[in-house]
Amino acid sequence: MVLQKQSATRKKHPKHWLPIEEIREKMKFEILPFTENMIPEAGRLLAERHKRNRLMLPLLPARFEDPLVAAKAVELLWRRKVTNGYAAFRNGKIVAYLIGECTTQFWARCGYIYLHGNALAADESPSILQDLYSRAGDEWNKQGYFNHYIYLSAADSEIIDAWFSLGFGRERVDVSMDLTRLAIPTPKRKLDFEIRRAEQKDRDSLSDLSGTIAIHQSRAPRWHPVLREDLTDLQEGWAELVDEPDWDVWLAVQDGQTVGSLGFHPIAESDEDMVVPPNSTSFTVAAVKDSFRGQGIMTGLVWHGLEHAKKAGVEICTTDWQTANLLAARTWERLGFTPSAYRLARTINPMIAWANYE
Repeated sequence: MVLQKQSATRKKHPKHWLPIEEIREKMKFEILPFTENMIPEAGRLLAERHKRNRLMLPLLPARFEDPLVAAKAVELLWRRKVTNGYAAFRNGKIVAYLIGECTTQFWARCGYIYLHGNALAADESPSILQDLYSRAGDEWNKQGYFNHYIYLSAADSEIIDAWFSLGFGRERVDVSMDLTRLAIPTPKRKLDFEIRRAEQKDRDSLSDLSGTIAIHQSRAPRWHPVLREDLTDLQEGWAELVDEPDWDVWLAVQDGQTVGSLGFHPIAESDEDMVVPPNSTSFTVAAVKDSFRGQGIMTGLVWHGLEHAKKAGVEICTTDWQTANLLAARTWERLGFTPSAYRLARTINPMIAWANYE
């Protein structure tokens, strides 16, 4: 039997060294197009992965540890109109799968791989997922989908590294906070602004704040384009929040002027959302006028909203942000939100559509 490496100084080989034949056998796997009959086994892989993820991230919803629940999530994804996927088999047993969905956004044609769209057996190398993406991504490129995205559990650091090696970068983070263990801090100084619930009379003030986030994200280092017509839609949408009975929209008011906002709303469980647990709230419409930043206004709004949710019996708060939005990222990280998932992104040079010499 030939060994992986010979040692001139040791008669005995370290226990972690494997014979060449065993290494080669472990490297053998077969890739096949994903089909409907693979859904139950894909669900089993997904449930096993989710169970491992919850060891590090216990706030994740427990129901996806059930292979039937996980298989339903895979099935719902697979039955969408524009999906493609592949599975890897070793000795006739599925050890990884990847399902993608193509969609056209206003900025580009995009391919997405969601949290329930990929899973890998515990004892397998993340390189298998790289091979599956090579197949699925190649199909996307041939159809002009050059913006590629994947959602990965924050607990799977080795898998995240494997996608970084493919040229992906971190773009978005989904986070959560356990309100049952949260102690609302006492402000270090007296606040010079009032926090109150938004009312019908505040429609114009909310409309005025609506473009703050979009305009901020169009600046460095996010550089995300904002269209004029989108700003108009935002104005209408924010103003209408005062009519939503399930929303708690809080305003920061200083010297009679509305200078900040933050809105909380219940977020329902979903058969496909693997990061939202029961009894959760989420917040959005987080904005502070430029000239009033640095005064603790957003921090005050967050703690006020979380305290209100906690008293109402809500157990978990979730939200997300773009990682290049430094203002948001530094604020929410400082307040103690824990990452549960990341969205990674990669843009393919569109010249591959004609400069491909296969």
